[in-house]
Amino acid sequence: MKNKYMGSAILASFFSLILFWSPFLLKTNNFWGINFAGRSMQTIVTNFDGINFLVVAKSLYSPKTIEINYASILSGRENLYFSAHYPGFPLLVRAFDTLLSGPNALLAAIVVSNILLSIALFLFFRLLISKNEVTTYLSMVALFIPARMLSMRGVGSNESLFIFFILTSLVASYKGKHWLAATLGSLSVLTRSPGILLFGAYMVSPLLELWSKRKVDWKLFLPYLLIPLSLVGLWLYYGLIFGDFLAYFKVGGNINLYFPPFMVFGSNFDWVSGMWLEDIIFTYLFYGFGIGLFFNNFVKKDNKLKIFGYFGAIYLTMILFIVHRDIARYALPIAPLAIAGYSPFLNNKYVKYGLLILLIPIFLYSWNFILNNVQPVMDWSAFL
Repeated sequence: MKNKYMGSAILASFFSLILFWSPFLLKTNNFWGINFAGRSMQTIVTNFDGINFLVVAKSLYSPKTIEINYASILSGRENLYFSAHYPGFPLLVRAFDTLLSGPNALLAAIVVSNILLSIALFLFFRLLISKNEVTTYLSMVALFIPARMLSMRGVGSNESLFIFFILTSLVASYKGKHWLAATLGSLSVLTRSPGILLFGAYMVSPLLELWSKRKVDWKLFLPYLLIPLSLVGLWLYYGLIFGDFLAYFKVGGNINLYFPPFMVFGSNFDWVSGMWLEDIIFTYLFYGFGIGLFFNNFVKKDNKLKIFGYFGAIYLTMILFIVHRDIARYALPIAPLAIAGYSPFLNNKYVKYGLLILLIPIFLYSWNFILNNVQPVMDWSAFL
């Protein structure tokens, strides 16, 4: 029975992805005021950061390969630029590249990432709510809300895979499978650097016990050292490849943390432009209330769920210090927790009707977004 409902969540992610790709697959000229003329699946492949991940998949960061085959993508930057693109998602692309051409391997990795995301969402919500129908419904909601989720999971980004590793790690930890949780956590930090915040969440409980002068069973937390060790291992690899252990920190533009919080509303920062930033306040509102409600609706009833709450609170705190126009994307890993917090409200039938109608502007917004977020490729031969 459980597999049946999980299958529904998987089908929802797959068919919504195909629907999202349909104007490009069908080479539509114009739809609902959006101009798709001259666009194809190449638009999906060339969306940021898909091409960058494809370069990593093909080169495994080799400076010589990058400089010879992908000089046009570098555009005068140093080859360590690609150290900002962690290997989790590129390795998935590379696995498919053994059978498919590079662009098609990227598309296959997008499909698999979507399937994995839907599985992780179902497992997470199933842990909180016993009714399979509600679990499937919330999983489907999380595939579209916030709206940035669809445009992200429709292209070659690593967030879907990252969220999969984060949620499955937390679920495994809740069930007492600490080595599995640590392994999945290690894969998360090898996919996106904020995965290290998961290690912080796992360390909250023992630190609180030490603060309360209670005895700590360190054997339970020892496996989680795999998470920072994996990150150090990656940086050591960067040291061998790029000749600089700190290559990731020298890319520029990939670490957008500033003090004090809310500096995104300051002046003259890179990656922030214009005065139209009101939506960021609503992003803070959505996640702040959502995480708070998660504690109130679930952690109060089941103290073992506190590990999810810790991660949500730590990640949300980090979001407040990010100075970037696309904060909506940075915040996506805690979107499932926020949606869980709002779940009693979301289960209202009138809200369901409203969310169904919202699918229209969500698709329109997402199509428009990716049409304007393309990285030009002059020579495709090195990607095939």
